Amino acid sequence: MFAKAGLVLVAIVVISVVWFFVKGRVGRAHDQVRDRALEGGLGRKVTAGPAAKHLTMMGRTLTLHADPVRAGELIAHVAGADDRVTAVSPEAAAVVVEIDGSRPRVRAHLRADRTVIGVEEMSWEMGFPQGAQVWDRVADAIAESAGKQGIGVSEGTREFVKADRPGESGDIWVVRT
Repeated sequence: MFAKAGLVLVAIVVISVVWFFVKGRVGRAHDQVRDRALEGGLGRKVTAGPAAKHLTMMGRTLTLHADPVRAGELIAHVAGADDRVTAVSPEAAAVVVEIDGSRPRVRAHLRADRTVIGVEEMSWEMGFPQGAQVWDRVADAIAESAGKQGIGVSEGTREFVKADRPGESGDIWVVRT
C-alpha cells in the first residue's frame, strides 16, 4: 500500500515539474508570436484603427462644476457601482479610481471651483490601450448622474506618451505634460 502511495506521489511530482517547464516554454512561444505579429506590418494595420479609437476614449476628461465634496462623493458613488472598477480611494484633494486592479488609473483633482477627472496612466497590451470601454462607460455614467443633480459638466481631452519605466513588464502610458 505504501509502495503505491509513494509511486503516486513520485508521479505527481514528476508531472508537476514537467508541467512547469512546458507551461513556461509555451508562454514564451506565445509571447514571441504576439510580438512578431504586432511588430510586423499586419499587426499594425489590424490594430491601428481600433487603437486610435480607444486612445481617444482614454483621453476623455470631464470637468464637474461643483464643490469638491459633492463632486468627490458623486464620482466615488458612480465609479464604485461599476463592476470593473476595483478600487476608489480618496487622497489629498483627489479621488483615485482603479479599473481592473491597477490600470487604467483615473484621478479626479478636487479643486475649490471645479473637479477635473480623467485617465492619468494606462497600460498598452496587444496593440490596444486597456480599459478604454470601461472608462468611457464610467465617464458617461458620471456625466449623466451629474446632469441629473444639476451639476454642470464639460468635456476635454488629454494626450498620452509612453512612460520610460524599465521595471514595468508592459507598456505604460501617462498623460503628456
